[in-house]
Amino acid sequence: MLLKPDLHNQSKPWRRMWRESLMNNPQRMLALSFACLMLLGAVLLSLPIATNDGMSTSWIDALFIAVSCVSVTGLATVDTFQHWSVFGQTIMILLIQIGGLGTMTFTTFIFLILRRKVGLENKLLLQEDIGEDNISVHTVLKQIALLTFGVEFLGGIAYAIDLWPYLGSSAIYYGFYQAISTFCNAGFVFFDNNLPYELVGNWGFTLTTCSLIIIGGFGYMASFDIFKNYNRGFHSFALHTKVMLVGNGILVIVGMLAILGLEWNNTLQSMPLFTKLQGALFQAVTPRTAGIPTLNYADLHPITVFITVVFMFIGAGPNSTGGGIKISTMAVLWATSRSLFTNKRRVEIFERSLSQAIIYKACGIVFFSSMLVVLATFVLAGIEKFPFLDLLFEVTSAFATVGLTIGITSELSTISKLTLIVVMYTGRIGVLTLIGAFFLRRRHTTTAYFPEDNVLL
Repeated sequence: MLLKPDLHNQSKPWRRMWRESLMNNPQRMLALSFACLMLLGAVLLSLPIATNDGMSTSWIDALFIAVSCVSVTGLATVDTFQHWSVFGQTIMILLIQIGGLGTMTFTTFIFLILRRKVGLENKLLLQEDIGEDNISVHTVLKQIALLTFGVEFLGGIAYAIDLWPYLGSSAIYYGFYQAISTFCNAGFVFFDNNLPYELVGNWGFTLTTCSLIIIGGFGYMASFDIFKNYNRGFHSFALHTKVMLVGNGILVIVGMLAILGLEWNNTLQSMPLFTKLQGALFQAVTPRTAGIPTLNYADLHPITVFITVVFMFIGAGPNSTGGGIKISTMAVLWATSRSLFTNKRRVEIFERSLSQAIIYKACGIVFFSSMLVVLATFVLAGIEKFPFLDLLFEVTSAFATVGLTIGITSELSTISKLTLIVVMYTGRIGVLTLIGAFFLRRRHTTTAYFPEDNVLL
């Protein structure tokens, strides 16, 4: 008598193996959650109801915009203001909000609202998403929600006031949508794209936008540390907070002075003195993964464009809504390089020694990020006929989730768009997360090692 195989029972091990492969690798779960959200967003944006003319958006453009929203980049192949209906813009805002907070952070927050228990597995995923260990889930999520929605609400009111003379009552709708986009460092402009150029001398728009960009890109943990210890002085802050404060200050001041010097007789030439200062300040802040310009980057000096590429690559802070290799990573590399010229055997920042694990991680982030940008630029350069600097600018903007463009995004070929989709996705989840999720075999830590030797440097 022949027995039929029990296919139902045979499938259980595979399901169990798949579940274990996800739960044992939070990086993989995080990467897949972003990918699923991007695909869902592409489906919704491809619907006819999402456009003003009632026509379906091509799949490649819908996917590009969805990835750009979830990765909070801001690059667009279609005009955000003209192409999308209120439904389409609302879908974009939801994708931006979830992508900015992080899918695991947002999902865990919903679990708490519904009074669902957050288990150890979800806590591990949340730690991977935020980038911090040993966190109190309830406390951190409440702080994140209060900071995010509170700042976005205040930003929406400020934007409504700033835009009312130009947009009338619709400034309320566009103001709050723009506040979410700006705080999440998404770079999408939900009103007429030409309006920010007219607002280059508007102090209200400049200060509102710059404040939202800096707060959103500063990092939740550093912000909470400042709120908790501001009355005790700079010395009481955590090392990471000190690095973020000093790093932000240096980048903004250096960037502003560089743009002033390079563009004084170029794009800023016909502007009054204070408008020049505003334009330089704005362009020094927006490359920090925000992507909202008040000067046309197609008209900037090539050196200014290249400096912007460097600023975009550095990006914002960790566990923030921004991208790039992060300010703290650059600070670790600088401190490591500085140690070569001192007699100290340890890498130090603000009278604190850094662990080798942090130094290795920083070097890995910069190496793999640089390789990604270089390879993607080579792909675009082999296909497109645009100047090489424009293509490098576009790829770096995609990787650092900035959204600034020279104006060539909509004219790129399908292969180039797919390349930028991969770059934006990788830039949002992080190169090390992607490698750890799909390309790196997880091994147990061992104390065994090979004999030490040297190579020439």
